[in-house]
Amino acid sequence: MNVQSRAFARKQLDQKLESFSGLIRSHPPVRGWIRAIRDALGMTGEQLARRIGVQKQRVAALEKGEVAGTATINSLKKAAEAMDCVFVYALVPRDSLEANVEQQARKYAEKIHSAIQHSMVLEQQGLTVDESGQGIKANTEKFIRETPKDIWEIN
Repeated sequence: MNVQSRAFARKQLDQKLESFSGLIRSHPPVRGWIRAIRDALGMTGEQLARRIGVQKQRVAALEKGEVAGTATINSLKKAAEAMDCVFVYALVPRDSLEANVEQQARKYAEKIHSAIQHSMVLEQQGLTVDESGQGIKANTEKFIRETPKDIWEIN
């Protein structure tokens, strides 16, 4: 994917994921979604098992697996369909993807600038605070435009 396509993809995904942003602060029910919905529907584990086509014990294991985070996407999908629900799966960024790239580009620019500044100080050619800030800002903007893969090498 080229630089322009990547920027366009980020913008499109940011728009698409905006509707999910409210879910970030939402927590699943303590006993999991399957159990909560099954109980709310008044459906027994055995009834859900028949609808999925598995043994009753498998539903109990699935509900425990959902809470533990070990249930598979496929099994969650089957349980959702068996309760006439839609399984929704998404990775929702804490901030926009664009903001994420900007933050990472700034970190990367600061890291590079720090190494250069260190060398320049040793040669008694250190930059002023303003010069340093301008350099970091210029490099941040460049890294946002180009989004080199290296920006993701630092935490």
